[in-house]
Amino acid sequence: MIIYKYGKDIFEPQKSAYTNQEATTKLSASETKILQFLIDNSGEIISREKLLEIGWPDKVVVPNSLNVAIANLRKAFKSKNEIIITIKGAGFTIANNTFIQQQFQPEVVIDNEQNQIEQLQQADSLTENNAIDTEINNIKAPSKSNAFPTITKIGYSVCLTIIVAWIMLWASSWQSPPCITVNNQKICGNIELLNLQKLPQNLKSKNTVYIDTTGKMYEKI
Repeated sequence: MIIYKYGKDIFEPQKSAYTNQEATTKLSASETKILQFLIDNSGEIISREKLLEIGWPDKVVVPNSLNVAIANLRKAFKSKNEIIITIKGAGFTIANNTFIQQQFQPEVVIDNEQNQIEQLQQADSLTENNAIDTEINNIKAPSKSNAFPTITKIGYSVCLTIIVAWIMLWASSWQSPPCITVNNQKICGNIELLNLQKLPQNLKSKNTVYIDTTGKMYEKI
């Protein structure tokens, strides 16, 4: 199961749900596909045509359908409308390192312990000999007690995973300014003010273009 975390917000594609500190918003199938595609391609500008194809495959829809989907996603973000950035005349993007992807594997250790206990209980019900009953009860007792250290280890592992994820998220929050890539050219800063038509010409591939708060672009070697 894959989830995406942004601070304390959680996006769960399998459940088509976005959860923030206030509430959980149920997303449509199209909104879920669009958001996941933007996250998986963070730092890249995705055209409106591509997002229409992702959100409504093999269907013909009016262009305004994308505007509605983006507006609904921004409602789910609440005060974090800057997550999806509109690049005028080009499309939409999400800055690099905005979301952290996490993958969870189902825990099978607890299930194995439960199966062992159930098998012992079935054996106990079929036994009429008191001596055998006593022996089975003696076997069952340590089996149950052994389950507690196992659950404790799992709890520590989950806590450690959460702490590591929080540290990674905290560290990523210091990666400023946000950056995207256009035609193999790295662009950082206030990318919501990016105007592709005013992009400097004859750029050196190793130079980074920065956009200040006024929308002015300059190179940094």
